[in-house]
Amino acid sequence: MKYDLTARLFPLIFDRYAYALFRNEGLRLSKKKVRTAYRTMVERTPALPKDDPLAGNLLMGCYALSFYKAYPDLVTDALFHQLVTAVCCSRPMTEAHKKEDAFDEKMLEKKEKDALLSQDADFEMGWKYTLQRNEDSYDLTYTKCGLCRLGRRENCFHLIRFLCEADHITYDLMGADLRRTQTLADGGDCCDFHVSKKRRKE
Repeated sequence: MKYDLTARLFPLIFDRYAYALFRNEGLRLSKKKVRTAYRTMVERTPALPKDDPLAGNLLMGCYALSFYKAYPDLVTDALFHQLVTAVCCSRPMTEAHKKEDAFDEKMLEKKEKDALLSQDADFEMGWKYTLQRNEDSYDLTYTKCGLCRLGRRENCFHLIRFLCEADHITYDLMGADLRRTQTLADGGDCCDFHVSKKRRKE
């Protein structure tokens, strides 16, 4: 991928939340060292088409994993999990996703088209998935995951399962409940997303 403006935006937006977490844990990480790890990872990762709807997920994966790549002895599994949560619950992320609706008709129509296109796409870092719509819910089934591929390329596949947990936060902000029985990152045959509308509290 190119270390372009889009790639440069991730540290600019999320560094304050990431480094606040590490400071609270009594850790002082060099921004220069982490930024170098991030840029190097981005530039050695095969690119997706600019219009790929999941290209941003791949950059987010590079951003989060760069902390581990820079400090593998300090960034434990538990701390990486906290990092993912801190970034996903940051103000920029929550404000962006609260404006979205998981059941917006135009969004779902686009997801259907993207799902069909993914079946014929053959990008190393791409996703393959299907979408089945029901009355008040829909199912997304992923059989290939770019983040899993990234984790294997970077020898830190064990951390990808924590990135998967970000999906629950995202869908919750978008007004939906997410249920899964398995993920590719945990060794499953697929990632089976069942997305349903939130039940109203009585």
